[in-house]
Amino acid sequence: MLQEIWEPELTAVFVGLAVDEVSDTLGFYHLNPGNRFWELLELGGITPERHITSSERKALTEGHTRGNLSDPIRAMFIQKKTSQLLRCGVGITTMNQRVIAKNDKEKAARPADEDIQHLIRRSVKLNPKILAFVIAPDLFAELFKNRYPDATAALGLQSFSIGNAE
Repeated sequence: MLQEIWEPELTAVFVGLAVDEVSDTLGFYHLNPGNRFWELLELGGITPERHITSSERKALTEGHTRGNLSDPIRAMFIQKKTSQLLRCGVGITTMNQRVIAKNDKEKAARPADEDIQHLIRRSVKLNPKILAFVIAPDLFAELFKNRYPDATAALGLQSFSIGNAE
């Protein structure tokens, strides 16, 4: 399971549903070939450049497939990318930290009530400015409606805070 990238007072923490198999295998978030997360962070001006390029993703995948992606090289890559993200004020976590899923549509990826409680406690403790959910909007509304009656499937800013986070 991947370590979350989250320390106190970050500008934004991106919250996914669960870690996918490809990312878990390669050792870092959002490495599934069809995932545009890193591209969108750059396009949105959240990071000054593409944090993980397609060539880095390809090198990690090929290195793993060939069996020549050593643990020290993987650890150095993870440390470098984590440090770069934190310097940009960006964190990453998942709601369901108990399972590795093929994709978000897999039933096992769905967070339990305890997972959501844990996320809320972490947000209160670590005080990010923004929690940005990288999940289907209708699922977001369904998961948070019991705790936050104003939760909607509308994209963008919600009318409630989790801790102090927008």
